[in-house]
Amino acid sequence: MARISFMDLSVDVKTLILEHITRPTDLKNVCITCKQLHEIAVRFLYHEVTLDVGSSNDTRLGAFLSPRNIGLKHIRKLDIYLADVLDKCNQINQANFAIRMILELLPENILEKFSWHPWSPFNHDNLILLYKKQKCMKWMEGIALEKNCLKELQAIPNFEQTFQHVRKLGLYPDSKEVLDLCHVLLKNSPKVEKITLHASFEENESPIEPRELNDSSIEPGLITSTMFNHMRPFDKCTPLALKDITLQKINLRYAASTYCKFINFRSVTSIKVFACAGADALLAELSRSALLPDRLETLEFKHDDNNEQDGLGALDGFMCLVSGIQNLTIDLTYAKSLPAAAGIIRHGKTLKQLNVHASRIEDCDEELVYDYLSFSQICKECTLLEQVSVAFPAVSVIRSKQDSFINFENCLGDLPNVVTLNITTWPNNQPSSSRLPRKVYEHLLQGLAQQGFERSASHAVAQKRSSKLAIIAWGSSDKVYDREDSQNQLIFVKGKQIDPLGNEKFTAVQIGWCLRKFVDAGPKSDILDFSLSRSCKPPCR
Repeated sequence: MARISFMDLSVDVKTLILEHITRPTDLKNVCITCKQLHEIAVRFLYHEVTLDVGSSNDTRLGAFLSPRNIGLKHIRKLDIYLADVLDKCNQINQANFAIRMILELLPENILEKFSWHPWSPFNHDNLILLYKKQKCMKWMEGIALEKNCLKELQAIPNFEQTFQHVRKLGLYPDSKEVLDLCHVLLKNSPKVEKITLHASFEENESPIEPRELNDSSIEPGLITSTMFNHMRPFDKCTPLALKDITLQKINLRYAASTYCKFINFRSVTSIKVFACAGADALLAELSRSALLPDRLETLEFKHDDNNEQDGLGALDGFMCLVSGIQNLTIDLTYAKSLPAAAGIIRHGKTLKQLNVHASRIEDCDEELVYDYLSFSQICKECTLLEQVSVAFPAVSVIRSKQDSFINFENCLGDLPNVVTLNITTWPNNQPSSSRLPRKVYEHLLQGLAQQGFERSASHAVAQKRSSKLAIIAWGSSDKVYDREDSQNQLIFVKGKQIDPLGNEKFTAVQIGWCLRKFVDAGPKSDILDFSLSRSCKPPCR
């Protein structure tokens, strides 16, 4: 029987194989091998496209948008960034022209998501063109515009059909005009499942007073009464059956009960609350039996606490009532203690991602560390954990490890599935009084990572299993939209090397924040993407 080669396989089988290639450069190489593989691989290569506009590279868009480019019809997600150039004179006009050309030449009704990332106003004519040509969008955004074009948008033929496929809404109000746009998006999206609401009035120095924006004890504020106006009166409305809700920079002190009226939190599986004053009021509302989520899989909570620690108290109580959390992120500032271990242990049978941090002030050297007993209990009870990001006790890169640090490393031996470990506290070079050069510090840090991989492997051998730990990182990323590597995080992956005798062994290899997404750990290192309140450069010069 003749041996079957890869090219003898059917197109469907080849497609299933190429689906596992995630790195764009690898997909590009596959595209240039032969015509058939080009037609297959181009689907995955063009599925998510990110472009920088407003620079000299805009001249390349002509080739990209050529009718002969068979990848254009496969674009589903398009992210546009404003290029970082020295000469910004007339850059916005050039970027608007480039975006106009992109929208004009893209095939109709292919995009599921279009995002303009800078916090600068988007061109209104381009938004109208987007809504006219792309009727299959699943993700839409309410953002600041150069000009109020709400009437022109609503005059588009079959305007309501534009929202029939919308499942996710990103609402970023910073003015009364954007609030009105967000209201139109909400009102016309009957199938919405995910809402991200990020108020940006403070950043843009809005003339609207906070007391007018936010709910008071006697009446709704401008934010809720405008965006959700079509649902008033809230006491009698049919709540939104959302699965994912994100609230950022929303004052919830008097608005918590209002949000619980027009959102059915029992059906929500993901709750993210970032920098919301009075967030403890929302957690207290959700702790009531009639509002408690049935199956909460993701909880992300970033909060500046007060002297009475109301936020931490409400969080600890909520954590002990809700069940089934798989991804837990807690980032507290002005805290006196870390969240209680009991609330985390309650989710030991489901928890896969743990990212817990607290600091007394917004200072790099003040992050709180769990005591050994609490951390040991968490590791023993939460054995399904795949990603962990916590503060570790102090350790020196030029002396033998302290016992407290080694004890934390030993606790990780109880986590057989952990793939990514992020230690946010930087090792020091004490007792030396002067800081080390960065390259020397990185080399010594690589040695600590190497020891971490070796200790994980020894624990695995003792328990008759293999070690899955593939990434050890220090520090925390300060990148949200920028696509370059962060200077506040150093990442090491477990690589392999051959010694002079031909024996293979693993070694710690430093890798960039962007590139680490394409190593074997891939999706199991997304904990490194979360931008913590506390982020500082390594202690070196």
